Amino acid sequence: MQPHDYDVIILGGAFSGASTAILLRRDYPQLRVLIVEKAEAFDAKVGEATTEMSAMFLTRRLAMWHHLESEQLPKEGLRYWFTNDKVTGHANASEAGGYLRSAVPAFQLRRDALDEHLLATAVREGAELLRPAKVVDVDLQDFNNTITVMLREDAERPPASVAPWEAADSSQGKPSNAGAPDSSRRTITCRWLLDATGRVNFLGRRLGLIERNEEHPVAAIWCRWNGLRHIDDIAARDGMLATRNISSRRLATNHYTGFGYWIWVIPLGNGETSIGVVFDKRLIDLHHSKDRATDFIAFMKAIPSLAELLVEATPRLDDLRFYSHLPYFAKQYVGNGWALLGDAASFLDPYYSPGLDHASFTAEATAEIVGLHANGEDIAARIVEHNEAFTRSYTRFFRSIFKDKYYYMGEVDLLGAAMILDTAHYYIFVVIPAYRFAKRFQWMPVLGPKPAFFSYHFIKFYHRRFKAIALARRAAGEEGARNNGRRIKAYFDLNLSPFHMVLRGVKLWAFAEADNVRLQMRRLFGRRAATTASPAEGAAAQG
Repeated sequence: MQPHDYDVIILGGAFSGASTAILLRRDYPQLRVLIVEKAEAFDAKVGEATTEMSAMFLTRRLAMWHHLESEQLPKEGLRYWFTNDKVTGHANASEAGGYLRSAVPAFQLRRDALDEHLLATAVREGAELLRPAKVVDVDLQDFNNTITVMLREDAERPPASVAPWEAADSSQGKPSNAGAPDSSRRTITCRWLLDATGRVNFLGRRLGLIERNEEHPVAAIWCRWNGLRHIDDIAARDGMLATRNISSRRLATNHYTGFGYWIWVIPLGNGETSIGVVFDKRLIDLHHSKDRATDFIAFMKAIPSLAELLVEATPRLDDLRFYSHLPYFAKQYVGNGWALLGDAASFLDPYYSPGLDHASFTAEATAEIVGLHANGEDIAARIVEHNEAFTRSYTRFFRSIFKDKYYYMGEVDLLGAAMILDTAHYYIFVVIPAYRFAKRFQWMPVLGPKPAFFSYHFIKFYHRRFKAIALARRAAGEEGARNNGRRIKAYFDLNLSPFHMVLRGVKLWAFAEADNVRLQMRRLFGRRAATTASPAEGAAAQG
């Protein structure tokens, strides 16, 4: 057999692709790695916040502390704001979120800056780079792959359709490619071909592996804004609002929620703020908008507390993006000589910022499989384990945490309890084991282990209960009644706090169930009263 040009070719040089290249070059320096990146310059994308695990991957695994501290912002956990007819601003809106500063590092990200830094690091570590260049054809054989790459003036332009089911609109100008080489094609061979093309899903679509998740019909609209008011300054001027918190509210990922939707507000290190709405298309109809920019802005400003931040803010309409359908998944993640990384494999929902976790887990796991193969080990069992674990993780994550979640997003106690219980599970079974016991980042995805069966069913059960309670409140005309004047505090560390949070979440759940009994009794007696009154009303009508 003729020697291959490269041991590994990675399609896409952003977070997933560059991270995998860094791991391969550092852990297996004998490997020849090529990155093919179509864009001359990265732009912003959905996925602008880490969780504790993706932050661990960036800091402890990739050694990105200097970049994160100098170019990015720290993240102070999750914070939620609720509204009803009594809410006039942040001061009287119900609030759920951290009270103290976060005990475990996390970051708010300018993804363009991070992706460029990671790619530059991969090149410094010895990976080669073709940029701008686009793969136009591929021939996959067992550990013997051939790709055709086009280097040309418009190589960085995306295909006409990002995915067969999805509209992805943006009026943002594409980077100039002046000085690029004339059109040319190169044929390159490799043992391993790794797809990190994100939502383009280049390899997964070629192999017929990508399927749309129809059970979770969510869409997103977002852009970056300038001139937002500082929420901590608003709190300081109010006085009482400031006393309800110690950590910075602005540095949290702030969520403004309601029936069928949630809005993120994420500060970026360059002074801009990313604001976007994710909504269930069964409950909110923004996807039918004829004037998307106008309707998006009006939707933001209709929420009193969020409107306080937008008084003098201006949206960058050249940056406005729309994804008509977010979730999809791959039926297989890795095969003999190929693998899907991060968003090239699957995407679920940006709520809880799981995207970079998923990308980190796939990068770590795939790099390890490629390294084992390079060392001459049998990887057949590991490929089976990889596919099963990531498929199981996606299915469980969706069915337990995300399925029909948007039905109760407008209820402070229900969404607050869900946030506390979900996050406590994350700390107890993922974050604490990694930091305290393994003392390193591990590749196994959330809810991927077989023993997570019990947690999966418990989480699934209370989420289904929260949906039922929320719908009962709507039927009784009490939706959002608790959304003003309440404060739900949370705090997580690597000690006992997550266990305390479980008790707090269960307490909120118990009170909600007790109140639901009241609603059911009122409904039952209302029906009996109506039945009893019917004969008398009939007689009166005859008289």
